[in-house]
Amino acid sequence: MAQGVWEMLDNNPATRQTVADEKDLYQRHNSGRVFRFTGVPISGWEELDNNPATIDIVADGGNLYQRHNSGRVFRFTGVPITGWELLDNNPATVDIVAGGGNLYQRHNNGRIFRFTGPAVAGWQELDRNPATVDIAASGGLLYQRHNNGRVFRFTGTPLTGWEELDRNPATVDIVADGGLLYQRHNNGRVFRFTGVPISGWEELDRNPATVQIAAGGGNLFQRHNSGRVFRFTGVPITGWEELDHNAATVDIVAAGGQLYQRHNTGAVFRFVG
Repeated sequence: MAQGVWEMLDNNPATRQTVADEKDLYQRHNSGRVFRFTGVPISGWEELDNNPATIDIVADGGNLYQRHNSGRVFRFTGVPITGWELLDNNPATVDIVAGGGNLYQRHNNGRIFRFTGPAVAGWQELDRNPATVDIAASGGLLYQRHNNGRVFRFTGTPLTGWEELDRNPATVDIVADGGLLYQRHNNGRVFRFTGVPISGWEELDRNPATVQIAAGGGNLFQRHNSGRVFRFTGVPITGWEELDHNAATVDIVAAGGQLYQRHNTGAVFRFVG
């Protein structure tokens, strides 16, 4: 099968994470350094921070956030290195997620909070279930996944306003894009939520090699454990177009109309067609 064309954007062995929104692409190094892509492959990366405590970055709607190993959360205000605003300082924070202009955090005890401002004090608690192990957000919608595979959507009322969408113990990942929600099972099966809780899940693929799904700009992608990358073309099960087949691929990121992949060498590529 013919594969697509990929443009190398960087080739730094220190790169451990890439994230993107509709506007920008960022990378994080194992040293905590954070960079923004300015448009020129290889040389066009602007350093935004250099803190060894940084272990995660998240981008959404033109905003960039970072999380430290201490649980501290920062928002980039526009000035490289010095322009980071502290939003929270809670050692229980283990995950941050952004979507639809909102920033959320999840604690190691399953509690979920939304940032409402001001900094540090301005976090609204949305749930407090110790079974919560994952949250996903997009287009103003927020979802959570429990360690037993149950999936919920936030309906607007803190603590009590969670609608159960599924209860399958095989579910190990949820991904949101716009108004769409997808789930991946531990056997590689991929499903799309069609609107009816519990029963309303359409199976899109059933390949045991699938280890990652990513969604952005209305597109759904999957990565296999062999490094193969596919785009969903609309027909369940059979409608997957192969975009690449490189054993070095360890991560894919989708945002807006762009797809990126990262290799185990630190190389970063953009799909160009």
